[in-house]
Amino acid sequence: MSVSLHGREAELSKITQTLERVASRSGDPAGAVVMLHGASGAGKSALAEAVIAAAKGMGFQAFRTACEPFHEGMSYFPVRELVRQITQGRPAGEFVAAQFGAASSEVEMAAVSESISADPSSRREAIVATFTNVIMGAYRQGDAQPKILFVDDMEHLDAGSADAIICLVSRLAEGPVVVLGAYRSDLVADATHPVRPVIASARRMEGVYQSHEIRGFDRSGFRALLEALLGGRTDLPDAVTRKLFEETEGNPLFTRELIRMLCSPDPRSGRVSLRQDGDVWLFDGDIGSWDIPDSVEEVIASRLNLLDVEERRELELAAVVGRRFAFAVLHGLMEAGEDELLQDLEKFLDIDLIRELQTSDESFEFSHGKIRDVLYAQLSGLRKRRLHAQVAEVISNLRASSNEDWDALIGEHLYLAAKPVEAFPYLLRAARNAQATGAASEAAALFTKALDSSEAVVFEGDDSRASIQLELVSAHISASEVEDAGRLLAQLTDVSHVPSIRVTALNLLGDVLLFEGETAQALDTYEQSRLLAESMGDAVALCEVLCDLAELHGRQYEQQAGVLPQEAEAHRRQYVAHVDAAYEMHHELPMGPLRARTLRNKAKLSRVSGDFATAESLYKQAIDAVDRRVASHRFLVPYAKALRRAGKPVEALQYIERVIAWSAQVGSARSQAIGWQYKATFLMTSGTEDKYFAEANAAAEHALHGHQSIGYVQGIRETHIVLGEIALRTGERERALEWFRAAASGEAREANEVLEVISAELDANGEEDRAAAIRKALEENVPAL
Repeated sequence: MSVSLHGREAELSKITQTLERVASRSGDPAGAVVMLHGASGAGKSALAEAVIAAAKGMGFQAFRTACEPFHEGMSYFPVRELVRQITQGRPAGEFVAAQFGAASSEVEMAAVSESISADPSSRREAIVATFTNVIMGAYRQGDAQPKILFVDDMEHLDAGSADAIICLVSRLAEGPVVVLGAYRSDLVADATHPVRPVIASARRMEGVYQSHEIRGFDRSGFRALLEALLGGRTDLPDAVTRKLFEETEGNPLFTRELIRMLCSPDPRSGRVSLRQDGDVWLFDGDIGSWDIPDSVEEVIASRLNLLDVEERRELELAAVVGRRFAFAVLHGLMEAGEDELLQDLEKFLDIDLIRELQTSDESFEFSHGKIRDVLYAQLSGLRKRRLHAQVAEVISNLRASSNEDWDALIGEHLYLAAKPVEAFPYLLRAARNAQATGAASEAAALFTKALDSSEAVVFEGDDSRASIQLELVSAHISASEVEDAGRLLAQLTDVSHVPSIRVTALNLLGDVLLFEGETAQALDTYEQSRLLAESMGDAVALCEVLCDLAELHGRQYEQQAGVLPQEAEAHRRQYVAHVDAAYEMHHELPMGPLRARTLRNKAKLSRVSGDFATAESLYKQAIDAVDRRVASHRFLVPYAKALRRAGKPVEALQYIERVIAWSAQVGSARSQAIGWQYKATFLMTSGTEDKYFAEANAAAEHALHGHQSIGYVQGIRETHIVLGEIALRTGERERALEWFRAAASGEAREANEVLEVISAELDANGEEDRAAAIRKALEENVPAL
């Protein structure tokens, strides 16, 4: 019986047209995103296989991966798998160097992705960018083959991998790449699912996105489906066709498996219900006694029951490994010899239970996830636990020869094997690795499992259950899961906990309250943390909370400077006091993000007060305190602002260009927009010639578009101000006032009042020269405004 693609000709034709456009490089953008979605068994995988076959026929390189629950905690698993396939196992940095050059910023990015000294958000950005650089690098060197990347089972996509695909989508103009994805619609209905932002990013790009809902067949097309699955004409009674349709509801997988069952001898009577006479399929059963299973799962179970005991055991072991399994892992689990196992796998290939993957690690996968699910579900709890323990042992023995991070996978199998003490160290290491690479959601899940496994654990060093709970809180906050963080912090801030736990918990609670917009409560909570840190003499905890207080008071000062001057001045005094107090302690801190933060805050204070030489020196020290290769706008934009005020506009622009280049690699619309915003600012203040203003205006419009595309309100406001300044400097005073009014919340103020509000805000942010230019225009020609 040949199983062919049937009833999807329209979808395949449309996708093929997209493949032809990409392969011919005749369209704009160069790449495309195609999503297949629908119910389980509706035919997504069959259509995807047909698409991949068509792509290969057009000269595409095809790479494929799948997401699944057993990869939970293995952050970026689909991304790493695709990179491994494309690079053929070579280190990503080495591969990127061959494409972009050893001294390129792309190689620097690859190094940051592996840097233990880089902060988590920068490592996440570097991992995301390196994934895209590996894919797109070939197109810098000429007419390379187009690529199609198939990501199956995207309902299990992790947030980090979603970010990587979003980055790739944002850079599809660089080369002929098709992203083909498949997911179950019912499992991604939640608006917070990681697939949703991938779809949203593709939709925002004109001509990129294509979506196909794959449904079961209706009555009118069902007979043709039967003939396609049977591979010949049918002469079946209408009652049989009708009953088949009613039982399967037109689901192709259910129909296929049911037909397989009816073409096989009944275990009880030995009778075959469907048989072929010449080239016509006939029904030779008794429909009255026809015992049709209620679901596709039951049909698959009936089919699996036809296997002998040893064959089924092999498949059960494979099912415990996951949807995909490497030959080496399965062989390690079996007592059978290699040849015997290969013979059985070849039989499973022949009867379409599994398929072989074209990968270097000799892997297979179940031909449909339902087959794996049925095998796994039928195992007893005790047997599952025993098999998970065996899988963990085999993977542990194989990991020395692998470059993958297996801690999460081994920990997951030990966790499911109900071996908590053995699982704990793997889960904790995996959680910390996920947190260090910015995979906060995965880190939170792993910390939770580690805590679940910790009851009988004897903790070592500074670890304790409460300290790991604090790490879990940090992961929740990083993942914007503030409700979960708040519930844990309610326990950890209780006086029953030791001061070293409470001081950090109070600080984190301040972060949560600030995230929720409770500024006054956040200030109060930070103050409690500060007092406790002082009483303990804990320099690190004290410095952390002083930085939080300084930055919060600083934001309040800037926002209120032109509106509530008395309140703003009170915040300014607190801001200065906390910045200075933290700075006095910076020599006591190790090199790293906290030391960099204290130096950066002091540098900003120096810049705002007009001491540009000191600001420049402090910014350099801040950058040196972390990984210098991390070109985050959080460091480089303020440093560039100090250079501009110090009379070094060319050097300042170079750093802004670096921010823009970094952001382009990571596909960060926000960082790119911020970079363009400051490029416009620096060009505007660099000279008085029309060419500077024209270029500045173009950069500002670029920035405004970027801020608006992501709804970044603060960026929109600040760019409105820049556009107003450019208009003012080029004599377009009415236009300038329009921009300034938009920045001042659109309130119907008098012209002089609007300009004074804008000037005061710029003064508060250390941009006195820009504020002075506005005030000068106000003094010179108020009536014209």
